Amino acid sequence: MSARVAVLLLLAVAAGCGGKSAAESPATTAKVEAVPITVANVAVRQVERTVSVVGTLAANAQAEVASEVDGQVVAIEADLGDRVTPGQVLARVRRDEIEARFREAEATLAKAVADEGRARPLQATGVISAQEYEQVRWTLHSAQARHDQLRIQLDHTDIRAPLDGSVAARLVDRGNYVRPGTVLFRLVEDDPLKFRGEVPEREVPSLQSGQQVRVNVDAFRGETFTGQVSRIGSAADPTARALAFEAVVPNPDHRLRPGFFGHGDVVVGRDDRALAVPRGAVTSFAGVTKLFIIEDGAAHERAVTLGVDLGDGWVEIAEGLTPGKQVATSGLSKLADGTQVTIRTDVPPGA
Repeated sequence: MSARVAVLLLLAVAAGCGGKSAAESPATTAKVEAVPITVANVAVRQVERTVSVVGTLAANAQAEVASEVDGQVVAIEADLGDRVTPGQVLARVRRDEIEARFREAEATLAKAVADEGRARPLQATGVISAQEYEQVRWTLHSAQARHDQLRIQLDHTDIRAPLDGSVAARLVDRGNYVRPGTVLFRLVEDDPLKFRGEVPEREVPSLQSGQQVRVNVDAFRGETFTGQVSRIGSAADPTARALAFEAVVPNPDHRLRPGFFGHGDVVVGRDDRALAVPRGAVTSFAGVTKLFIIEDGAAHERAVTLGVDLGDGWVEIAEGLTPGKQVATSGLSKLADGTQVTIRTDVPPGA
């Protein structure tokens, strides 16, 4: 091969290598395109910490009103659902026979009083002995006791309400014969009511007497009735792993009824400096909840722990976040730790 041909071959090889490097250079030097995102500032919000419970409304007090005398019921003055006040007559028992015995007792008592009045000076002057006078006095006391007993029986022929409440059941009709102990009415005191339920063992340390309770019942959807924790059980149920508690719920309009099933939230604490972000900033994968903090034009992944759902599209971040940060609220599926981002300016922060 001549020297001229060899030189030409070397030049061709050199030219081919140079062309390949020129073709590859743009690919190796191209910049990664930044991901456009929207952001929101981490907010400081007031948060209520609550414990959810279920329970049943019960009467503050209840009573079974029974007859205290023998006799026929001659009048019914109250019925199911009626409001009653203490001392109000609910029913009446026939009293004419008791009245007759009472008049006899009144006459006997009057005679005994007169006998004692005559015997006293006679005993003082020695006309009658002290033993005879004591017999007169015993007769007087016996007559007085009989008189008082029949007066009480007369009073008891009117069956009266012992409390302020309503009639939960009427168990007797006019004409029925009743004896002492026969239950005629069941009454319930329904203002206030007691909300009784159970709280899980893990929540017991946060429960205290006096805490606010918000109760909802199916009968009045959308309404909330507020009460206060009044009693906390001293022993847990080993089967349910829960502790009984009781709250007092005012019921001045008597709309709530004993026996209603209710859902409640016990307010166990408040935090005025809780950190919150839009719910759209939070994502979960494989059991890990995370968000992306935006700093220096890049996304930085942070594992977080959620707190209370604030109900307006925001959620509390209990752990993993500090104030003064910005978080990504869109494009999360395109982000990884260190991804370059550009913040969209065509929408307001938090959109």
